[in-house]
Amino acid sequence: MMVRDTLLTASQLFSELNTKMAEAGGNDAFAALHGINKSSLSNMANCRRKISKKLLDALGLEMVVMFRRKQPAQKTKGKK
Repeated sequence: MMVRDTLLTASQLFSELNTKMAEAGGNDAFAALHGINKSSLSNMANCRRKISKKLLDALGLEMVVMFRRKQPAQKTKGKK
């Protein structure tokens, strides 16, 4: 699997975002550098707003949706 195909968890995304904001000189500097409203960035970084496409672009990421099959429910003895 190539590096660009690696899936990130939400926790990894926020870790990467925090690192990039620190490297840019802070939240406001990162927002200005990427043309993102600083209040919106703060809200996204604190899970109060959905991650925007603009922020994903700034991080070099794209959102993908995955699904998996449910595991069959375990039958409990004595209940129907």
